[in-house]
This record gives sequence, structure tokens and C-alpha cells, in this order.
Amino acid sequence: MAASGFSGGDKPEYADYSRCVHCGLCLNHCPTYRLWWQEADSPRGRIRQMMLVDEGRLELGTTFVTHMDRCLDCRACETACPSGVEYGKLAEAARAQIERNFRRPLGSRVVRDLAYRRLLPYPRRIAAVARILRIYQRSGMAALARATGILRLLGLAERERLLPKIDREFFFTEAGKTFPARGARRARVALLAGCVAQVAFSELNRATIRVLQANGCEVVVSAGQKCCGALAAHAGVRDVARELARANLATFSNGDFDAIVTNAAGSGPLSRNT
Repeated sequence: MAASGFSGGDKPEYADYSRCVHCGLCLNHCPTYRLWWQEADSPRGRIRQMMLVDEGRLELGTTFVTHMDRCLDCRACETACPSGVEYGKLAEAARAQIERNFRRPLGSRVVRDLAYRRLLPYPRRIAAVARILRIYQRSGMAALARATGILRLLGLAERERLLPKIDREFFFTEAGKTFPARGARRARVALLAGCVAQVAFSELNRATIRVLQANGCEVVVSAGQKCCGALAAHAGVRDVARELARANLATFSNGDFDAIVTNAAGSGPLSRNT
């Protein structure tokens, strides 16, 4: 039998991917399958590829990486799966193997390094980049870039359309503050503010604090909290994800909280597990 294309820890396990019976009930729930109608871009197709790599029958190469990268990790397939396959867990493990065993093109390596290692772990850097984007959005530069077609030439048009509107005032200014409950205190909670949420959804966080206060909660915005690490984990950059998780766990474990709440969808698993 050929050697497995996976190595070390953080790899898709037989006990997890063998639960897939390839029934196809996931197909209609997968946005990438519905976009391209390619079996290799469906949940069961990607699981099949993981099995083949693990058995040494498929190279952990460009083709495998392309199909793994195309997955949105939305996990809509999990809700339809009668066998209870934890597809998200498998996809993240496969990407961790790619991060360890596959050498991406130079441009991709540079972008991923900047995003996951040089930017997201550092709140001040996130704020600095957000200020630049805010100038771009509010100065007329955005309209000019769209009108001239330069975004299309650079392949950034679709990405630019998805860029959220940057707030005038970031939520980073609330770090270290405690907001008292209104009336009798019923609970003491910590707010995990997220990373991008602190520059694009600040008012959502502030509204959440007001609602919690009105319901008798004292809300603590712990200083020292960072990006939860979910984005890095989804991308397979698990060393960074673990560092961020440890930093946040240390920050929130210092307080006597009844709960940790968050508006950032990716940060939810951390708040549940803490």
C-alpha cells in the first residue's frame, strides 16, 4: 500500500471521513457544487479526495489544493448529512496538511503571510489598515477606481465589492472598559469583540452592550483580547490559530464571568468552549 500523503498531526482521520456514505444529499446545499456542477467541488467529492490522499492514491498537489481552497467552509452540508459527517473539521484538517506539505506560489504565500501572520494577530495593525481603507472609501478614490476599470485589470473588482464599510470610530476604543448593568445586576459577562468586527461593525457591538445592560448584565470588554483565530484555523494556519486562542483564553480566564458573548460568527466556538 502506498504511503499516505498526510503526515503528522492535524490530518483528516479515517474515523471521521469514513462516515460519509456518498449519498449525495449534501450536493444541493453546497454553493460551490451548485456554481460549477463538479463532483470534485462538492462535499462528498472533497471527502473522496481526502481519502485518496490518505491512501497514497492521489498526490497532495495543485489539483487537490485547488478544490480544498474553493470550499467556503460554510458547513451547510452538515445540516443535510444523515450520517453526521463533521465536514468542517475534515476541511480544516486537510488545509492544515496543505499548509504543512504544499508549497504555494510566491504571490499566494506573501498574501497569506501578511493576512494570517502579520495582520490579524495585531489589533493596532488591523486599525491602521482599516484607516487606510476608510480614506479610500470616503475620499472618492473608490468611485474613481471603479470608474476607471483599474480594479478589473487587477482582478480586485469582486473583492472590492465585498469590502465592508469601515466605521468612523472603531470599537478598539472600548477595550478595558466595564459597562454597568441597569438596575439590579443579574449577570456579569465578557464581550469578545472580534477583529474585523471592531472596525466594520462597531455599532453592532455597542448596541449589544446596551441590550445586555438593559437586561441586567454588567459587560466587560477585556483589554488584551485579540482576533479569535478562527480565520487562521479555517485556512489551515493552525499554529497562529492556537497562539491566538491561548492568548484569548488567558485574557478571559482572569475574570469571573457568567458567560462570554460575541457578535462575530467565527468567534462563537471560542466563547462556547471557554
